[in-house]
Amino acid sequence: MGITAVILGTLGGIAAVLGVLEILDVFSEPLISYKLTWEFWMFAAMILILGAIAFLLGRKQNYED
Repeated sequence: MGITAVILGTLGGIAAVLGVLEILDVFSEPLISYKLTWEFWMFAAMILILGAIAFLLGRKQNYED
């Protein structure tokens, strides 16, 4: 599950960067579509990063009693 957490965290980071670039209006044309606004990118980043945290905390650990 650690690899899944890394993948989701990376995708969440990329989505956050795209959201910030959209807020700052760096590109005159949208990268992918006009429908993907900064709110979409930030919401996607939030969901992906929360998923990464859930996968990271959901790993099984061996405890010796």
